[in-house]
Formats: sequence, structure tokens, C-alpha cells
Amino acid sequence: MREFLLILIVFISWGVNANSLQTGVDKTSNKIIIGIDEKVSGKHLHEYANMWWQWTRTMNKKESPVIDRIGDKCGVNQNGSVWFLAGGYGSSKISRRCTIPEGKYIFFPIINMAYWPRQGSSITCEGVKNRAALNNDNLLLVNAELDGKKIPDVRKYRIQSEKCFDLLGLIPKKFNAPKVFPSATDGYWLMLKPLTKGQHKLKFSAQYNRANGAFGQMAQDIEYEIKVK
Repeated sequence: MREFLLILIVFISWGVNANSLQTGVDKTSNKIIIGIDEKVSGKHLHEYANMWWQWTRTMNKKESPVIDRIGDKCGVNQNGSVWFLAGGYGSSKISRRCTIPEGKYIFFPIINMAYWPRQGSSITCEGVKNRAALNNDNLLLVNAELDGKKIPDVRKYRIQSEKCFDLLGLIPKKFNAPKVFPSATDGYWLMLKPLTKGQHKLKFSAQYNRANGAFGQMAQDIEYEIKVK
């Protein structure tokens, strides 16, 4: 009887510790990541995903934070409470440095695709959504870490355009940019809550599996040294 009681106490104790550990992981994630259904400054994360792509088209190639390999262009055309970080076009292995003002949310794609009509083609909004989703239906791996700590459950943060958008919609009207509609994006994105002042290290990586008609086997391996001041 005593032996049975001892075993029972050990299992109850282990269960409490395991639950506490799991809760701790969830709390850590909640402290640094905006939930996929939450809003920031009145906008859903799927709206920021659309805006991120529009942002990439507001500068020429020479000023592009996506093409930049070291982070010199990190601050180009940043506006509002959310700071966009770039990944890379196609398969990319990039290390950048970036200084970000205190109090900014940080939004970035771990990996994503976008699709829009090519010149002379005709495609529906659902059509571009389906094309943008194809690679993300064949995700091989995805990871992210901040300051050496792995961000858990990043597969939960798949974000898709709910509404199609004009790819050049953020270019000032005075430039008479053509309308590129319908455009859509699909991928794995994170919105970080504002980081504390000082130095931080952000790393994220992902790879698609070339299967079922996916567009290649694109891989991303990006790291940032971030200074918040």
C-alpha cells in the first residue's frame, strides 16, 4: 500500500511539473509574439502581410532592404508603429544589422510566396491565392529564434491574404504606377512585440519541399543583429 501511494504521488508530481513547464513555454511565446488573430494598430496580421509586399515595391532596387545584404537599407520607407524586416528573394542566406527605434512592433516573413498577374494575363483573386499557397502546402521545415531561444510552434503562424491587393498600392499617386491586381501572399510570418532597449539577435529559416507542382525548393536562412534605441 505504501509503495502504491508513493508511485501515485510521484506521477501526480510529475504531471504538475510537466503542466507548469508547458504553461511556461506558452507564456514565453505570448510575451514576445502577437497572436495570429490579434490586431496591431487596428489591423490584422494578414493585412500587414499584404502591406509588407506593397512596401517592398515602394523603393527601387538600389534602396531595397530585401536586396541589401548587410542591413544598410533597413530603415528605408518605414512608417507607423510596425517595422518591416526583409527576408530575401528566392533562396537566400543573409546576415544583416538593423537599428530600430524603441516601441516598434517588428513584422517579418520567415518564408512566403506572393503571386500576381503577369503582363497580358488574366487571373482571378482565388487563382492568385491558390498559386501563392502552393509552396506553403509543401513546407519542409521552419524555425525562428530570438536571443538564442527558440520560438515555439511557428507552424501555427501561417498567414494568407484574406483579400487580394494592388501590389503597387503604396506608391504615391503622383508617380502614376500601374495597378497590379489581384495580388496575394501566403506564408509564415511573425509579429514581435516591441523589444527592450539594447542588442538582440533574431534568426529564422525555412525550406519548401519540391513536390506536387511546387515552385522549386526555396530556402531562407536569415539572421539579424538588432539594436533597439
